[in-house]
Amino acid sequence: MRSRAAVNRAVLALAGSALLACASTGGGGGFTLHEAAQRAEEAVPGARIWAGCLGLLAGVLLLAAQTGRRAPARLPLPGPGCSLDRRAVRLAVQAGCAQLPGVVRARCRLAGRGRRLRLVVVLRLTGRARPGETVAAVSEGLLPQFAALLAPRRLDTRIHVTVRRPVRARGRRFDGGQDQPPRTPS
Repeated sequence: MRSRAAVNRAVLALAGSALLACASTGGGGGFTLHEAAQRAEEAVPGARIWAGCLGLLAGVLLLAAQTGRRAPARLPLPGPGCSLDRRAVRLAVQAGCAQLPGVVRARCRLAGRGRRLRLVVVLRLTGRARPGETVAAVSEGLLPQFAALLAPRRLDTRIHVTVRRPVRARGRRFDGGQDQPPRTPS
């Protein structure tokens, strides 16, 4: 179990236990939570303020525990003193995808740490491109090179493809009734 999930479950169990304890004192002939707070206030002046501050501190600590650590910018390689820049891997994948026919735009994101890395590739294709062939070219031709480069780690890959609609040829614009020859593309 991940450490963040373990912290969440422990806090949830403690909160549930506290709620059960408060509920059981109110219904079992004892005193209610309000009466307990009053008795604590009489015994220790400012107890409600301290309890509120402790609850706020616990909430802030729990929120801080939720934020993930940033992945390191360099990936260590098996050789001594060798490492690989994540940005270089990302730019190389983008450049390789952009060279494929029909790709208008290629973006990728490399995330993860340790033994598992996630690579998300987003491709935008022209209307005339064939998405199946493009995805096959990326997954069978380009990505195995990077999986071999990152060999001790597992590279999970997700490819998102959007196809741009073909642009229909537009008719001539109305130019105000002036007789002008049509423009020739240069």
